[in-house]
Amino acid sequence: MIEVAVAFAAAEAAVAGVKQAIALGKEIQECYHDISTFFEKQAEIKSVAVVDNVAKKNPNITLSQATKQALDATFASRKLYRLEVELRELLIYNNSGETGLYEEMCARRDAIVAAAKEQAEEEARLERMRLREIARRRAERIQLIQNIIAAVVGTACATAILYFIYSMFHWRE
Repeated sequence: MIEVAVAFAAAEAAVAGVKQAIALGKEIQECYHDISTFFEKQAEIKSVAVVDNVAKKNPNITLSQATKQALDATFASRKLYRLEVELRELLIYNNSGETGLYEEMCARRDAIVAAAKEQAEEEARLERMRLREIARRRAERIQLIQNIIAAVVGTACATAILYFIYSMFHWRE
């Protein structure tokens, strides 16, 4: 699991780097690494479902540890939101040559996330179909075996009955 404080510090450093670069009159393209780092760390912090992930990995976690981690993640998430607003305003208002950069980046990010979600859902659907096909084939095999056993047992019983009837009428011979 990521350390929330470390990811948060990296995100803050990235925003500070963008501020400094814009203050020095640099182009946004030169801030790519800092912007990328910020959004990467933001995604890491947002993806931390603290209690669930920790509880799954370590069932012996105490309530105080879970509470501390939940508070860390909550405060970091709120501060990250403020930093994102600040970064958005820097990208929108302090960069005359790159209008619409933030909106385009958000639209592409949303499209990438939607495509990844759709792909994951499709993979899950295909896996469910594969498992259903395996279960169907297994059920067919079981049904075939049951039919064969029923035919063999039925034939054996019919043969025994016919032999019994035959022997009843020919017992004197």
